Amino acid sequence: MQELQDAVDEPRPGTEIHHIAERTAAERWGFPRSEIESRENLVRIPTLKHYDITGWYGRQNDKFGGLSPREYLADKGLEERMRVGREALILYEVLKP
Repeated sequence: MQELQDAVDEPRPGTEIHHIAERTAAERWGFPRSEIESRENLVRIPTLKHYDITGWYGRQNDKFGGLSPREYLADKGLEERMRVGREALILYEVLKP
């Protein structure tokens, strides 16, 4: 995780900055910008993995009772959002378990 977080300051072709806890949803729920843009919430990952993870957040998932991860997280706090975000990074093999 530390490598991915440290890489945020090093732009590289084929990578993008990813918010572990989704930025747009966190903004809607009134999380402070300081938490959304904090070093702990940002990682640099391959662009295609970023697209895959973003799509995953919008698809129904049995693990979340048939809700999409985004729907499941709608009323959850930052800790749960971060946990699910780390889970997605592991699922898409960006982060080792």
